[in-house]
Amino acid sequence: MKKYIPLFFVLFSHLAFSQNKESKTYAFDSIVSLNVPNTFFESDTLVDGVKIHQIRFKTDSYNFIGQKVLFQDENQKESLSRLPYDYTSLIDEYNRVIARMKYRVPYYLKTKTLVKKEGFTGYNLKFVNDLDTPTYEAEFYLLNKNLYTFFYASDTQFDKDVVAELFNSIKIDTNQEISQYLGKPPKYRIGYVIATYFFLSLMLVGIVIYLIKIYRKKAGKTDFLKE
Repeated sequence: MKKYIPLFFVLFSHLAFSQNKESKTYAFDSIVSLNVPNTFFESDTLVDGVKIHQIRFKTDSYNFIGQKVLFQDENQKESLSRLPYDYTSLIDEYNRVIARMKYRVPYYLKTKTLVKKEGFTGYNLKFVNDLDTPTYEAEFYLLNKNLYTFFYASDTQFDKDVVAELFNSIKIDTNQEISQYLGKPPKYRIGYVIATYFFLSLMLVGIVIYLIKIYRKKAGKTDFLKE
């Protein structure tokens, strides 16, 4: 019987490893999905009025977070939208996201790289600690009106293969209607502002004329427009 014991332990170890590696597909929505372990946590929160949907899980060696953040209020007027309207404005908005991330992540930004997934542009960021050791990696994409961001963190056992596996599992369903350029160019916004102020000015003039007519009528004077 003894010669079967090692085989038993090998099989048992393999099964235990397989169970830890078991995963399933989690869909943030009809657009973005990724592989997650059977056990993970999910939450919806509001931070400074911004709706955030988040999933997270951890192992003995790393933490992973995926989140979907509404990039702007659903009620925001289209003419005043901050959403990108072309590739340049998309990169500008991404740079703002990176600046905020550099401020909040407690590590040093080592590299930032433009990436493509299913034809859509995103960014990959790599962070290091004081010893220049990799500790944190993030990847994000702006799709329609939502920013999808994924974080991997490990202080002691940073594994590039695990990071690649996790980030490669992120899928974007190209069968859905997706755009990274839902905003309006500055000329459109300027035109909207000018038209709005012009309309408000006309209203103000109309109100002033109406009040003058009421005043003169009460004072027994003729309408100044007919004088």
